[in-house]
Amino acid sequence: MRRERWISLSQIAETRLTVKKSVFIAEAGPLASAEEARIRMDEIRKRYPDATHHVYAWRVSREEIMQKYSDDKEPSGTAGLPVLDVLRKNGIEDAIVVVTRYFGGTQLGTGGLARAYGEVAAEAVREAVPCVFAAAARYEIRVEFPLFERLKYVLEKEGFPVDRVMYRDCPVIQILCPKNSEDRLAQICSDHTSGRSTPVFVEDAEMIVERVGETRNE
Repeated sequence: MRRERWISLSQIAETRLTVKKSVFIAEAGPLASAEEARIRMDEIRKRYPDATHHVYAWRVSREEIMQKYSDDKEPSGTAGLPVLDVLRKNGIEDAIVVVTRYFGGTQLGTGGLARAYGEVAAEAVREAVPCVFAAAARYEIRVEFPLFERLKYVLEKEGFPVDRVMYRDCPVIQILCPKNSEDRLAQICSDHTSGRSTPVFVEDAEMIVERVGETRNE
């Protein structure tokens, strides 16, 4: 069963934090699967091959929520779990946070480690812009050139964001249609093209409904 609404990250973001010469580099972003998580981890390990630790946490929701974290040889509970808690406390799904640490020579203690990992993870999540997503569908609409700009404007105004426009023998507008809005979409297309344009289903999709407020880290 498809989810109707959920919170996830809308982009990839990186932040840095230095604590007693230890440098923490956090990357947060959307995630589609456990396999993608493995790929992202491999990319970051190759990007920072001389780092001391690569800590991560991710959550993916399909039929149920799957989640995983790793302390990567930091003391148990001081690294991966604080990062995972940032995702859990903010209700964020389909997302990953990886924190790379370069040890600065001074021990931070278990409390200091947990605070540093949690803080840099929360900042990366904020920069990745948490949003409410909703189930949607992608449709294509072929429209004659004289009617193109007007129909595109009306679709955007009525809550059907334009995903892309392709130019073939005539413009083809790809839009995102919120769940249960298919009839209204068809009516708008008919009304503004004198019945000459009909939306054609392409695939299931998702769309951003709104941004989420302040990210929690406590």
